[in-house]
Amino acid sequence: MTTRRSLEPIKLGTLEVRNRVAQSATVTNLGRNDAVTDAMVAFYAERARGGVGLIVTEGLSVHPTSLPNTTAPLAYDESLVPGFTKLASAVHEHGAAILGQIWHVGRQALWNPGLIPWAPSGTRDPYSGTTPHVMTDAEILEVVEGFATSAVNLRRAGFDGVELHGAHGYLITQFMSPLSNQRTDRWGGSVENRARFALEIIRACRRACGPDFVVGLKMEAHEYIEGGLTLEDSQELVSHIVATEAPDYISTGQGNFSPSLEKHVPDMHFGERPFVHLPRGIREVAQGVPVMAVTRVSDLDTADDLIEDGTADLVGMTRALLADAHLVRKAAAGQTPRPCIYCNVCWEYIHTGRVVACVYGPDTGREAEVPVVVPVSEPVDVHIVGGGPAGLEVARVGLDYGHAVTVHEKDSELGGRIRRESRVPGREIYAEAADWLEDQVRSAGAVIATGSEIGAEEVSGLGDLVVVATGAVPQVAPVPGAETVLALDGLLERDDETPLGGPIVIIDEIESEPVYGVAEELARRGHQVTVLTRRAAIGRRVSYISLIGVLRRLDERGVTVQTLAVPRAVEDGRLVVAHSFSGRTYPLGPVGTIVRAGPYEVPAGTLAGDVTVGDASGPRELLAVVREANAAAHRVFSRVRASEAADA
Repeated sequence: MTTRRSLEPIKLGTLEVRNRVAQSATVTNLGRNDAVTDAMVAFYAERARGGVGLIVTEGLSVHPTSLPNTTAPLAYDESLVPGFTKLASAVHEHGAAILGQIWHVGRQALWNPGLIPWAPSGTRDPYSGTTPHVMTDAEILEVVEGFATSAVNLRRAGFDGVELHGAHGYLITQFMSPLSNQRTDRWGGSVENRARFALEIIRACRRACGPDFVVGLKMEAHEYIEGGLTLEDSQELVSHIVATEAPDYISTGQGNFSPSLEKHVPDMHFGERPFVHLPRGIREVAQGVPVMAVTRVSDLDTADDLIEDGTADLVGMTRALLADAHLVRKAAAGQTPRPCIYCNVCWEYIHTGRVVACVYGPDTGREAEVPVVVPVSEPVDVHIVGGGPAGLEVARVGLDYGHAVTVHEKDSELGGRIRRESRVPGREIYAEAADWLEDQVRSAGAVIATGSEIGAEEVSGLGDLVVVATGAVPQVAPVPGAETVLALDGLLERDDETPLGGPIVIIDEIESEPVYGVAEELARRGHQVTVLTRRAAIGRRVSYISLIGVLRRLDERGVTVQTLAVPRAVEDGRLVVAHSFSGRTYPLGPVGTIVRAGPYEVPAGTLAGDVTVGDASGPRELLAVVREANAAAHRVFSRVRASEAADA
């Protein structure tokens, strides 16, 4: 392929979009119900500046009965029009088009179950556990009018159109799906009746806004739950919709807020290009209406392929553009964007009410605060001891400022904890993050010294500025009576001749996916494995959407999970534990090997440099480590620049 299909323009209705890559909708938690904030504007403007053709905003509420959180701006409130105007202008300034995704969450009350949610029928929501109010005919029409009012407000603000959120189990899906719509009036039963709500919204928006205002529909392609919509059901619905009142484009989604939620945002365990048959199937019946594939599109090569093979007419990216807002611009210029590793930390942040974030992209969600890098005229000699994520992030920023950087790493390769995590089966994609960080510093001219262990006596002679990023080590506290207590780190790569004695008990103090990946692998190798936690449940640091898969895979492998238990001793070959809260002790069962999965500590004798970053200053989650390293690097290197200016 000599030209990139993804960079060709496309028309959506009367709107010409400069290329076929869209920032698809995702909650950012940067806004407020009553405000479009500067931080929210900066987030979308940065992705427009990064080269996408189309911005689809996060869900904007259309009615007072749809307040999923405190951060979704209320599109139905005309007092927000000035803020939306500022957002549209910022996106247009960088050449992208902007659509507002307008939604009603229906029975999926998400983080605000105090509301009485509205829905077509009274079936209980499987995620929030709320039982909704059954909408009357008049209330249905009231919500339809709320969609139209919201579209009018966005048109007044200069938006190019709207996307109606009809996927992932929200209200439009609830009307379409026989699982959630059990009505017997004109809004339920037949395909024509279940499609009526969406069609009435499309008509209302068109009447209110005119033919030159885009009205797109995000469509549930498959709910993946018994009794819910299948692809064949959705094809019937789409066939009827496009023949009756065709939207200007159709986007696709899958899963809802039920056990199928893990399919909604497929993580690294789903492999490349999952669910591509869904947009392809919708396009088969779309009768020429452009179809957007939103199915883990990781890069422009994938986008090109999906367009070239007829799967879709354009693509939507979310997580890939959270990892690197400038993905399109960089790829078009032959550069390598920061790759998404599909860890779903971003989803965890937004669905626990925090601002959107990327596990190793320190600027994500902080676009309004990113420091401006002004290269220095007189570089200093920077030596970084430790080539893990923190050390490499400091090196990357230091090189941006124009300093001379040397990275010393005692191991044979760079990457530290990210590289180690990539060795856990199922988490190999973490190597892409390590490779990218390494490539950034190597290509920018850093001197890399692997197999280079720096002693305390050598630090003072290293250079003008010494940064310590030597990481942390696992604590391996003994358990009285236990013959074998090992650390989780490196367990799968043990090359000694002593086999692991079984059964194996993993004491989980990390509460994150590497623990469960190791447990899965040990069980696959034939070991009897128990994961033991002092918490009420495992996976406290795993996004719920990925935790579904973790729990499913552990069960499929026969791994036992023991909660609310603290190890006390091994007596007669049996592990004795205490209840976390009552202190009652009881024998858990036979144990041969105990594995300590954390916690971590800064080892005694850690080097004293000018700056200490990452786990060497305090063991934490990867995201916190990278952000701290980035902030420290800007603080130190901007101070160097300020000193330079003062000397001048």
